[in-house]
Amino acid sequence: MPLQNTFAKPQKIRLETFGCTANVGDTMKLRAILRKEGHAIVAEDEADVVIVNTCTVTKRTELNVLKRLEELKEEGKEVVVAGCMAAAQPDLVKSILGNEVTMVTPQDIYKSYIEDQWLDFDGVISVIPIAMGCVGKCSYCIVKRARGDLRSYKPEKICEAVKSAVERGAKEIRITSQDCSAYGWESSEIVKLPELLEMITSVEGDFRMRVGMMNPFTMIYILDELLDAFDSKKIFKFFHVPVQSGSDKVLRDMNRNYKVADFVEIVKSIRQRFEDSTICTDFIIGFPTETEEDFFSSLSLLDELKPEKVNITRFSPRPETEVSKLKDLLEREKKKRSRIFSSLYQKIVREKNNELEGKKLPVLITERGKKGGVICRDPAYRLVVLNEDLPLGATYTVRVTEARSTYLLGAVVA
Repeated sequence: MPLQNTFAKPQKIRLETFGCTANVGDTMKLRAILRKEGHAIVAEDEADVVIVNTCTVTKRTELNVLKRLEELKEEGKEVVVAGCMAAAQPDLVKSILGNEVTMVTPQDIYKSYIEDQWLDFDGVISVIPIAMGCVGKCSYCIVKRARGDLRSYKPEKICEAVKSAVERGAKEIRITSQDCSAYGWESSEIVKLPELLEMITSVEGDFRMRVGMMNPFTMIYILDELLDAFDSKKIFKFFHVPVQSGSDKVLRDMNRNYKVADFVEIVKSIRQRFEDSTICTDFIIGFPTETEEDFFSSLSLLDELKPEKVNITRFSPRPETEVSKLKDLLEREKKKRSRIFSSLYQKIVREKNNELEGKKLPVLITERGKKGGVICRDPAYRLVVLNEDLPLGATYTVRVTEARSTYLLGAVVA
């Protein structure tokens, strides 16, 4: 349904978001569109309508979304369901909220693009999508059904959005899509990611950019040019490159279109170019064809490369995907492998973080802590917590006073 036709009159609307940074970017576009249409964005207790921007990437996320829809239904709220679940599982949504429920797909949001006001944000962080969809055909992924084939936004519009955000106080720009390194692949008339990054960093203003997820099979083709673009001081040295498995056989079964050696080359090239950087990767544990030998190949890869950040997901079959037809591994086996994997990762990250104690780091303050203090990011996008009331968007030099498993504690020295 076109977004502009969803409401007959101005409403008080609450927006809730599940899922990835791309979904957050869609929510920011929704906010901008709704405000342009005369609606007010309010807290839940004031809302006439709640729009839930959904995610369904895993079974656990799906269940969390459904639980929230049930809660809103019991509260008597009018609910509009947006996002990936609306596109990929509309019948599931209807089973909770009835056949008359209003749904807004990612494609609807894409079509509702507003040139002069296409995003909104709070604080100093702005999320800017650069594309919709992807070029991959992963055998386990339901997101492809929701977001479709790659459609890249024009670079001029992206730069306009960055310029607008910076002028309105954004200090951290997060560019996002299902696969940032695939940007421009669908058309010879659109620049590729390295040139896009150079265009964005040429935008005037004091800001830093975090580049979103880049898949190995698209990243490997532009690696040298990409690392050249990352040389800019405006770009955090943060590389989210999901490998998913350390077994070439499993990667073939996943339809990932690269080999483990490609991922190893990417990581080594990044570290050779940027000694102080953060490698973030993802592993799926317990894929249906993953043998014990395959699992230990993943464990060996983790131990060899020692990435600074790892997202670990136990496999869960998604409806109407190719892999959903295969026999799933026993849940207890997936849990056992996941515990072993998590234990090694925690050891790696503790050792890496402990090495930073006592060091001085330049940081940008980006958020307020939920329990007080502020959250900062250093040039490698490490998370540093300061127990001080400091202004968002400010920069300081801090000393790391204590290393925790997922963040660093610091104190301002200048």
